[in-house]
Amino acid sequence: MHTSYEQRLEFLHQFLEGAEVFNTNIATAKLIKGDGWEVSSSGSRFAMFNQSLIQTSRKEAVDELLAAIASTGNPSDLRLVGPGIAHTGALAEHGYINKGGAPFMMWSADNSVDAFTLREGLSVRSLNENDLPTMNEIYADVYKMNEEMIADMQKMLFASSKDHAYGLIKDGEIVSVVNAITFNDTVGIWNMGTPTTHQKNGYGLQLLKYVMKTHKDLGSKNFFLYASAAGKFLYDKCGWITLDYLPYLTKPQTDS
Repeated sequence: MHTSYEQRLEFLHQFLEGAEVFNTNIATAKLIKGDGWEVSSSGSRFAMFNQSLIQTSRKEAVDELLAAIASTGNPSDLRLVGPGIAHTGALAEHGYINKGGAPFMMWSADNSVDAFTLREGLSVRSLNENDLPTMNEIYADVYKMNEEMIADMQKMLFASSKDHAYGLIKDGEIVSVVNAITFNDTVGIWNMGTPTTHQKNGYGLQLLKYVMKTHKDLGSKNFFLYASAAGKFLYDKCGWITLDYLPYLTKPQTDS
């Protein structure tokens, strides 16, 4: 299923198109596109919140991309797609470290979630700005973010009416959260976390399946995400497929 490079690239572009629309709602965001590359900067001072992509083997692409990143005034992590892997060595010369292939995953809406219901004692509610303090605590715990990182990420939450956040509730406490961006008939999952004190209870699976069923029932067809090594196991269990492993590169940042 979806084995050709052309098919995988088409799905990646669907995902990126939704992310681009999302970024237009962030006041500090910048999107720069070139011949076979693009820079999508949220305006954060942390590279992890700014993503760039190269999908061409053109030698000039690296210098063009790095100049575009510099023009934003902020660092950016990189992903290499298809022929873009040819630039691994050149980027290493510029200080970028290859962290290995990051799974790009997809779920095509099917009937596998139609009969899903939450376990007894669990409920889900839509989160809003009033829930930011709790969401921040969870993401700081799960992703080991400091206060400055949390402050930058907070600007990205609830950036538009298409950015949805859900919390799984048990005994009045949020025990798992997820953010989902909707665009046309696609959904991008871009944040998911369960507090360390509540892990190993299946809460992430319960919440993800709820979100999959909810948006499938609303008409969404394709769901996308970049998975971490730890998260991939969960997505596999929920029926997601790995479309590709995209090399993920980052450049160590120094304190200014």
